[in-house]
Amino acid sequence: MIKSFYLTRNTFIWLGVCVVLFSFGLLNQAFFVLGKLLFFLLWIAVVLETVILFRNTEPIEANRKLPSILSNGDVNWIKLKIKNNTSHNFLAKLIEDLPEQLQIRNWEKESIFKPNDITEINYDIYPKVRGLYLWENLTVFLQIKKYSLVMRKEVFEFEQESACYPSFEQFKRLHINAVVNNQQSNEKVVRKIGQSLEFEQIKDYSSGDDYRHINWKASAKRGNLMVNQYQDERSQDIYCAVDLGRTMKMPFNQQTLLDYAINGCLALSKTIITMSDRAGFLGFSYEKCNFLPAKKDLKHFGKITEKLYNIETDFKESDFEMLYKFVRLNIRQRSLLVIFTNFDSVNAMHRNLPYLRSLSRHHLLLLVFFENSEIAQIVNQQAKDLKEIYNNTIGHNMLYQNKLIAKELEKHGIKALLTRPENLSSQVINQYLEIKKKRIL
Repeated sequence: MIKSFYLTRNTFIWLGVCVVLFSFGLLNQAFFVLGKLLFFLLWIAVVLETVILFRNTEPIEANRKLPSILSNGDVNWIKLKIKNNTSHNFLAKLIEDLPEQLQIRNWEKESIFKPNDITEINYDIYPKVRGLYLWENLTVFLQIKKYSLVMRKEVFEFEQESACYPSFEQFKRLHINAVVNNQQSNEKVVRKIGQSLEFEQIKDYSSGDDYRHINWKASAKRGNLMVNQYQDERSQDIYCAVDLGRTMKMPFNQQTLLDYAINGCLALSKTIITMSDRAGFLGFSYEKCNFLPAKKDLKHFGKITEKLYNIETDFKESDFEMLYKFVRLNIRQRSLLVIFTNFDSVNAMHRNLPYLRSLSRHHLLLLVFFENSEIAQIVNQQAKDLKEIYNNTIGHNMLYQNKLIAKELEKHGIKALLTRPENLSSQVINQYLEIKKKRIL
């Protein structure tokens, strides 16, 4: 009880008033008597409030409900349920021990708990880092009313964990299913008999059909010749290759470029599987590659999500030569490689261009890199002094280098997508759908 017993600020204010009255009592006896009376009434009130607050061993019950998984870079809601087991109103102050990744040290909420009632308190968090988030104690300070003299402290020691995964809330904003359905309804499918691997139907033989595709079992059952008809195979291999080198460590809006690339990779993989293509993943850095072969079932999408949850950048330059060797060894069928990376300069791109050109001879490449939107905002502002003129000049040069990199890649037959981090997911999906529509792969 002693550790839970607290005097409020109001108590010390009234004690201060008593001290002032006792001081004036040296001049006038009436002030001294008044001070003693006030001091006596003050401690009677403290005792009464203490009895009310501490006569129940468990005045309240608390429960915290976390999402099973958190979505990185999105708003996530946490729910607190507080049950008042007494017949008194309580004015409460709640203090949460939030995960250290959120860097919030002053979280407080005030609420009123009605008698024998359940109160729900919802609050939102905005995680910026993937990983395991740990909630610790919930502390509740109870008092009877606003000007009470005594508080009771209740600590609920329940530790709860929730893993923060790449953004899955973006699927609601991007409306992936609607986009894919619209794409498929507008897509004109050209069918060729006997030219591909994907079976479509069995039909009656007609003049001009390839006799090699006669289905003899079906013909025997029907009593006339039947042939297998095929259509162009729609399922294609699409790989998201994410650069895990130092350039992806660059921060933007409290997240790294790697986080944006992971969110874009997840959204694109969801779209690929919805379009009945096979989605694969490849993470490359200086010495190693994380690889998942392309498949098109929803369980595989879960494996991609788990893979993206764990990857991190390092501080070394990524090795595109190793990427070329790994792809040539492990991806034999012609595929679309969507490479999420970032180049510091034109020279950095030229150093890796030979390996990208070699890859483009065997696969269709889409190179995705980032435009710094914060620099673009500075450049669009009018310069007012010499320092801002320098900043604008340097900013223009950096943006120009990005455009020069995109043109140089296009000149060598490598598709390039220069995008702002916040627009990455939608733009890379649109680029993929455009490739599908034009049947470039």
